[in-house]
Amino acid sequence: MVFLEILTNYILPIIYDSFVSLVLVLFFLFIFRIKDSNIRILFFSLPLIKPFIVIAEKIDVNELTLGYKGFAGGIRFPDPLSFRPILELNKYELVNFSELNNLILLTALISISVILLSRWINIALFYRSLAYEEKVSRKEVPKLYSIIDNYIKKIKIKAPDISLTHRRYSTPFIVGIRTCTLVLSPTLIEKLNNEETETLIHHELSHIKRKDNLIGWIALILKDLNFFNPFAYISYYLIKDEQEKASDKLMIIHSDKSTKQVARNILSSILKINESFKKSFILESSPSHSSSFHFQTILNNKQIQSRVKNILKLNPDKINSQIFPKILMYILFLIILFIQIVLVMKFDNMIIFLR
Repeated sequence: MVFLEILTNYILPIIYDSFVSLVLVLFFLFIFRIKDSNIRILFFSLPLIKPFIVIAEKIDVNELTLGYKGFAGGIRFPDPLSFRPILELNKYELVNFSELNNLILLTALISISVILLSRWINIALFYRSLAYEEKVSRKEVPKLYSIIDNYIKKIKIKAPDISLTHRRYSTPFIVGIRTCTLVLSPTLIEKLNNEETETLIHHELSHIKRKDNLIGWIALILKDLNFFNPFAYISYYLIKDEQEKASDKLMIIHSDKSTKQVARNILSSILKINESFKKSFILESSPSHSSSFHFQTILNNKQIQSRVKNILKLNPDKINSQIFPKILMYILFLIILFIQIVLVMKFDNMIIFLR
């Protein structure tokens, strides 16, 4: 019964809540034609955040719907009094972990926590090792540092270090949050012309300006905590995709190149990566690996076409949103964050409360 209660009171409501949140987000983004990537990322984070409201909320609200037979539905906002007070632990009964069900549950929770912590630590250590694999100075790669210096003056960020990796990684990416390192494959750089190299590096520097690594880490942790929730993975993918679009927009604003030049350089870079590194194997991208020049994207021709079309449609003079519509979108975000579409289903003596 313990596991059935966990399924009906937490797992199913979390998946349902993420699904409803994602549908609402896609609906409002389409209706209001929201193009601002920062706002879109904020909205796509809703299916990752709302499950924690479900977890923190008491299930006592079930008694409000017990008068209905079969099922009941409605819309409500969370009651602040329904959240468990952290400081009032003495009001709750102690769990007896000598019972078999509770012992299994405790073991499962500890195992999941250890696995997730190990995953996050391994990702951080792995990319840290790449960041220090072969640090190069300005004297060693003056051309690359010259490209960096020219662009960071426009976007006003601190110049990252450059580390060359000789592993089988074809894609450039940024490592770090406060102190950043640009990791490059010398094999790739040799195959790109000057314009393609500039576009590629400018794109990665734009990620630094936008703090995409920090956003990526937060999104990854929330996704991993929702490891059983398929809609969390969809939301995470949409956030990463918006980060790429936003970096392209920022690059077009501050770059001297036209949208056609940027689109051509990105497309030719991806094609060269695909041709030169067909047999390379690249691990799943992490928060530190924020570039879309990665293995899965290369294989996805439709996504490449969509990205190029989005770049060609961009108008540098109309990229930035106005303040008032932004405020309205933030208010809409808060409404969707706290509103709950409630559905209660009753099967004999079992009640499933989805909110």
